[in-house]
Amino acid sequence: MPPFTHVLGPAVDAGVGKPQSRLVKRLSITRELIDQLPPLLHFEQYLDPGVDEGLAEADGLAFQSRGYSVAPQYTFEIDCRQSLPELWSAMHFKTRQHIRRAEEKYAVTTVLDPAFFVAEYLKNIAALGRTNLIPFDYFPALFSACRSRQCGEILAAFTPQGTPVSLVYLVWSPQTMYYTLSTRSFDPTDNGSVSLLIWSAMKRAHELGLKFDLDGVYTSGTARFLSGFGGRIKIRLAVKRSAGLLNVYRGLKFKPKQDHEFFT
Repeated sequence: MPPFTHVLGPAVDAGVGKPQSRLVKRLSITRELIDQLPPLLHFEQYLDPGVDEGLAEADGLAFQSRGYSVAPQYTFEIDCRQSLPELWSAMHFKTRQHIRRAEEKYAVTTVLDPAFFVAEYLKNIAALGRTNLIPFDYFPALFSACRSRQCGEILAAFTPQGTPVSLVYLVWSPQTMYYTLSTRSFDPTDNGSVSLLIWSAMKRAHELGLKFDLDGVYTSGTARFLSGFGGRIKIRLAVKRSAGLLNVYRGLKFKPKQDHEFFT
């Protein structure tokens, strides 16, 4: 999928009519699209469940019928169209405590310079001794396009001295805001800046009348952290297919990821 794209179609117009008729048409169209894919070593796509509510799951059937593996990918979704008091009360009390303490220590502001986000992200990754795998060459143009369409924003938490502690990159469609990317400086005294930014994003999504997708649950630690914000688990479908030799290679190279905190 394109860089920074966490979910992707297909966008299919199944027309009007009874659900069964639309389902059959969608299956037919999606299978025809799959059959037009060129020869490949590896295919991987995370289907967007919001493309056609109630019928998007049919795409999994279409891919499965063409020999692709289909597996669930979990995320948390918060309906921020609720009132702010309802959103606040739905959170775990410890999450609320972290947010209150962070509000006393940090100021949240919008960052307009994508280079600032990239520099902080790379600095924090380097401090962990990790290799950056994100193609940030695309990021300035992407951020500029989102800003011009009023569908993207960078939020940052700063100390009173002006030092950035954590940053998040948000994008949204007419229906859903996505918690796309985040980074945090590893200050041992900070245990709430990311929670504060997520709460700030929830309030922004509320202003826009959107749902808020926390964009992926990959470890038990992530699940524990995200569950504190009062959302519900939602399933996306991940479809994959690899050539035989590539499967062997990937199996030899695979190493389980270590559980790590969500903000990394």
